[in-house]
Amino acid sequence: MTAPPTTVEITIDAENAAASAAFWEGALGYRRVRERESYVILHAPKGDARPVLIIQHVDAVSPGKSRVHMDLRVPDPDAEVERLTELGATALRVVDETAAGGSRWTVMVDPQGTVFCVCPARED
Repeated sequence: MTAPPTTVEITIDAENAAASAAFWEGALGYRRVRERESYVILHAPKGDARPVLIIQHVDAVSPGKSRVHMDLRVPDPDAEVERLTELGATALRVVDETAAGGSRWTVMVDPQGTVFCVCPARED
């Protein structure tokens, strides 16, 4: 059996990622630790166990799509997808951005249709 996720991230879709990140930094007392292409990554203060917050730039919010979802960061994403499938989740698709310097992750839904992603653990 695989270990539980090393990190739980909450991802928010935003048409203006910088403005959304500024709001959540102030609202939660988080700090901006990284920005890259379409993402602003916010962390709680050191020693605070709250989840990482990812603000993801989108050109337009998709109708009917939730603007918020969880990312589960694990050392072995393929094994975790298998484990979660056995628990009743369904894999929808694999997103592979490795050619552009990104990562590969699996978009899944829980038994009630809630979307989440299984991603490799961060190295930082």
